[in-house]
Amino acid sequence: MFKLKVPKKQRDKFRTQLRVGDSVEYEYVLTTDKDLIEDDKINIVFEEKDLEKVSRLLDLITKGEDLYITGYNEIGQKNIESRYIQYFTIEDDEVYAILSKVRFMVKLKLYELEELLDDKYFIRVSKYALVNINKIDYIKPALNSKLILLMKNGDEVEVNRHYYKAFKEVLNI
Repeated sequence: MFKLKVPKKQRDKFRTQLRVGDSVEYEYVLTTDKDLIEDDKINIVFEEKDLEKVSRLLDLITKGEDLYITGYNEIGQKNIESRYIQYFTIEDDEVYAILSKVRFMVKLKLYELEELLDDKYFIRVSKYALVNINKIDYIKPALNSKLILLMKNGDEVEVNRHYYKAFKEVLNI
């Protein structure tokens, strides 16, 4: 799928960070030198400082853009794209996916969703909630080393003290 065209001294480092191997048949050329592009391929020219961005892009290409979660409500069953889910929460021993104005019951446990959505920008913020970090509008401090997340749909979700440090590390704050 990919062909990595970089100087030999950087090849191992880039291959490890981007998690790619050279393929005999490939569609994409990854290079740091615009003179090495191929006309009949899709070329991604990048600088070393952008490795993390390129890695996320390659994840999108190889893993697909989205993952579907099956949800249920009074109307029936629906496959929901994970990118539209604001957060998951547990209420009355049931897991719910909260979208902008709609909520769906999900038949998976929160820890199963956490594993399933590990590479889709979801992070555990409490024993009862899993949040899509792309749907956070504001973060405000609360008492006792807690944070309150204002979601784009207007809901508030609390980051528990136990998950506070990991949450800050993921967001680099």
